[in-house]
Amino acid sequence: MHNSSMLGGMGGEHRPTRSSHELWYHRLRRVPKVVADLLVVAFSRSWIAVPLFALLTCVVVDSLFHANNDVLGGGEPFAWFDGGSAWPAIGIMIFAGLLAFHFIFKSQNDLTENAESLTNHFALGYDMPDGKSWLGWETIPWNDDTPGIDMATLWRRYLFRGRLSRRIFRVLPMAFLYIIAVSLVSGLMGGYARIPIRGTLIFWPFLLLTVILFVVLTFFVIDATMLHCGFLKQLGSAETYWPDDTFLKFGYPVDRAPEKYATELSYFWDVLFISKRTEAVGNLIYYPFIILLCFILARFPGFGNWTWTPGLVVTLLMHFSLALYAAWSVPKAAVAYRDTVVRELSLRRRKAFMIEGKTPEAIDTMIDEVQSNHKGAFSYLWEQPAIRALLLPSGGIGLVTLLQYLPH
Repeated sequence: MHNSSMLGGMGGEHRPTRSSHELWYHRLRRVPKVVADLLVVAFSRSWIAVPLFALLTCVVVDSLFHANNDVLGGGEPFAWFDGGSAWPAIGIMIFAGLLAFHFIFKSQNDLTENAESLTNHFALGYDMPDGKSWLGWETIPWNDDTPGIDMATLWRRYLFRGRLSRRIFRVLPMAFLYIIAVSLVSGLMGGYARIPIRGTLIFWPFLLLTVILFVVLTFFVIDATMLHCGFLKQLGSAETYWPDDTFLKFGYPVDRAPEKYATELSYFWDVLFISKRTEAVGNLIYYPFIILLCFILARFPGFGNWTWTPGLVVTLLMHFSLALYAAWSVPKAAVAYRDTVVRELSLRRRKAFMIEGKTPEAIDTMIDEVQSNHKGAFSYLWEQPAIRALLLPSGGIGLVTLLQYLPH
């Protein structure tokens, strides 16, 4: 008897088998992806990346020290606070660049983990989006059955645009143009000061790499905030249509009749969803300001004769303002949407008197819960990441000033 009957009922068709060479080939093809995934995980975990990059910074600074003094015949000593050594500041700037590299991966990892948590929590599914625009948003994803926005489709589009490859595609051109613009502005104002190091060591490539990573990180965060603002803009275009799985996940019957509270629940879930997502998006603003703090600390006079040129001051102020604008965009858009939800729920509360089966008290409960939500972008002013991030560089300036006068 022919063995084809035992191959899954394919009508006698013989399934070709792979040779051992083909199997090994396909296994080896997966190695780069596995290695890449492991590197992303390693670089996105602070408990791994920060000690690793601190050790790498020490190795690089030690190598540069010996290259400058032993090989090139320079005479730059190593000292911490006597004001005559550039090496501590150089080390801080190299570490800042490595830290920016880590924050890029950590930002993407934080957003991905938060997205997976929200997708599971609200039962939004993982299907691929129907649109694949690299720039901008497609038309609003209206639901076929109602005049509302299909929340599941909108969320999947948002996640598709937030993939690392697409974000890098948007970020790199902006960072490149920004670096050119900043270079032109600083050049018109006299440029940057010479690096105060004794010897012929060429250090500017290390500093340039740090600046590039810093700019890429900043625009990475700006892209995440602007993408979320675009999501909120589309979300606020009309009433939201949440999938049936969301109702079942929270234990509600799938009944969208006018006398039920499906619409009111949708508004409530919108605000709850925004608060949880903006906790992850808003916290990204800390990362550029931490790097900015490192740049300020590296200019501490006790580390060497580093000067503040007008071009450098204007560059940092431009960068500071750009990051701060992005930080404020998210809570501004989120609070505006919450105000819209409160107005809509208040209108539906008044209409509830004329709909049999609905009670204004139930809608009052939803309004109270919406207004009492103080998480994420809805947190109090002094708890906003933008305000706290603003204190990082200003605190660094105060610390530098204090340390400058301590020896006196």
